[in-house]
Parts: sequence; structure tokens; C-alpha cells
Amino acid sequence: MNRSEIGSQTALGGFMNEHDVCKKFAEYQSDADSQQWLSIMGYDYSKIQKIDAQQIPVRINKEKAIDLGVTEQNYELTIRHKKADIQIRILIIIDDILYVENISLKKANIGAGFNQVDKRPVSTYKQMWNFSSSVEKNLKLFTGELDPATVLDKTQIKGLKNNRRLFLTDMNQDSVSEIVSFFTENKTIVVADILRGRGSLSAEWFLVTKKNENDTLSWILKDINYVCNFYSKGEVKISPRGSLKIGRVTMQRKGGTPDPTSLQFKINPLDLFNE
Repeated sequence: MNRSEIGSQTALGGFMNEHDVCKKFAEYQSDADSQQWLSIMGYDYSKIQKIDAQQIPVRINKEKAIDLGVTEQNYELTIRHKKADIQIRILIIIDDILYVENISLKKANIGAGFNQVDKRPVSTYKQMWNFSSSVEKNLKLFTGELDPATVLDKTQIKGLKNNRRLFLTDMNQDSVSEIVSFFTENKTIVVADILRGRGSLSAEWFLVTKKNENDTLSWILKDINYVCNFYSKGEVKISPRGSLKIGRVTMQRKGGTPDPTSLQFKINPLDLFNE
């Protein structure tokens, strides 16, 4: 099968978490799901000598990162931009070559809506994507990191939906146009960064498990390039609620604790089942 094919299977039980997926890969000789996953990835499981599957922790020290194949020179970049949740190392019998595949795992209920895929302070995104200072200022007003009272006059503040932040629908047309233009021109790199990531622990595969109403579990596995293209499709526009739609991605203010003034990016992983 080629790297953009999908697979789906139904099995009784709850969500598969990282531990479950690693266990299934470790038992590839008898596990039907992992045999299908390996086929989607382009491997013949009968020619595999060994699979080592590891969960990738949220926080990684340098020693663990090096064990996962990260070089010291690439450590900082990789830790900041990792997207993989699972790493599998596949040893092929025929040529004794070790292949490494990184997988991002998402879990969703029917009707559950959106999953957060990335969140950071606006200043960090400026470092990543090099948008203008005016876009940075307006995004900080959008998240509430900048107080509108310090930027706007009293007349403008009086008309706001929320006097602690600006929705994009509260901004003047020039500000909105600059934000929309930036994300339109840079949509490909933005979506790639929030889904694939960068460095040695970027994701190469995207595995979604879906819990159905009858308590069965379905999964879908896609090549990350396909996933990035899929969620990039569509225009960049302001949503009716004053956030930003970037194709099939939603950019919002994080809100809540512990980092309420960060930007967050969300997708609905269930969309991949309905294409």
C-alpha cells in the first residue's frame, strides 16, 4: 500500500492510548490491527525480525531524547517542536536495516468536536513564523496578553464583547486583513508546524482512534503529509465567533489555566473519517 492510504478496523473496548498502541506493535505477529498499520506504512510484517515500540513522554530529558535518536545538536529544536507520541523501530530480516517511524495519536468521541494540537505564547509563534510586530500586537490583544485598555480609547473599549481581550471581529479592517493575509500566505508552514512538528521527533504518521456510540472502537491511519494537506484545505477567514479559521484548523485564545493568554490551534480528528 502507498503512504497515503487509510486503514480502519472496529474492535470492542475503550480508546487506545500510547501504551496500547505500543503493545499492539510489539505483538505484531499475532495482532491484526498492527499488521494492517504496518501494511499501510509499506512493510510486510512477515519479513520483520523485531519491532521495538516506545511511548514518547511529554517532557524529555536529554538522555532519553538521545535514546530516541535525537542528536545533541538537534535537541533544543526537537524538544520545542516534537509531535510524535509513539516511536517504532522496525528491524527487517532481509537486510538488517533499522527503520524508524514516528506516530502522532489522537483520540475522539463521536460528536466530541475539536482537539487541541498546539498552544504557545504569541511571542513563540513570532519566533517560529516571523510575522510582523503589528500582527504580534493584535494577536496579543486577541489572547488578552495585552490589555485593550492600554491600546484602545474609551469609545472603542465600550463597544467590546469582552473588555479584557479583542475578538477578531472587534478589530479594524486593516488589522484583520494583515492577520488573514499572513496566515493565507503561510498556511502550509503553519499547518505543518502544528501537526507534523520539526526535528527528529516530528510525526510521520497520524493515528486517530474513535469511540463509537455502541462502545466499539474504530481507527484511521494516515501519512502526515496527507493529513497536513487535508487540514490545510479551505480559505483563511474570520469565524462568526471572532476566531480564525485556517482551512480546517481553528485558531483561538487558549483561556482557562494555566496559560490563558496563549494561542491554541484545534482540529476535529473525526473529519478524517468523513472525507
